[in-house]
Amino acid sequence: MATNGKSILSVEGTVQEKKEWSYEDLSRLPQEHQIEDVSRLVAGMEGAGVRVKAVLKESNPLSKADHVTFHSLDGKFAASVPLQEAIEKGILIYKRSGGPLPDSKGGPIRLIVPHGDNACSNVKSVIRIELTVGKGKDTTWDPDHDNPAIHGHSHDHGHDHDHHDHGHDHGHDHHDHDHGHSH
Repeated sequence: MATNGKSILSVEGTVQEKKEWSYEDLSRLPQEHQIEDVSRLVAGMEGAGVRVKAVLKESNPLSKADHVTFHSLDGKFAASVPLQEAIEKGILIYKRSGGPLPDSKGGPIRLIVPHGDNACSNVKSVIRIELTVGKGKDTTWDPDHDNPAIHGHSHDHGHDHDHHDHGHDHGHDHHDHDHGHSH
């Protein structure tokens, strides 16, 4: 692989064969694995992609591998999803308007895993796919992740909610006390 063009993706870890992929390699994968319009699967997401399973298949994951970890170019972000879910739902967006996905849109490769438990697994600028035994690095629950509306908010909300309950209970007890006293 990566015989033509520059390697933009590597697949390694618990696999029989480590592989490097170029844009041309990805575009030559069978049509049945290509997704011409990702927006039909994920609202608001543009571009064309290829199913994760087509790329993994070429490296022959070992039977003990049960998670796939997608690492970003800068090393700050990663998503680790169950192997089965990655195979069934994972999409690597690598094309837009007939050419490579621009960096400004999360290129050269952007991972999305629509629906399911990891509905918003979304890693921009994926450079490396690592097959792992057990869950690998995962920053998708990090408040600094680029989906604060989902991850950061739910995390903060849980914290605020606990705090609110505490204050509410305290106020409520106090109120009962006053009420009993005036009664």
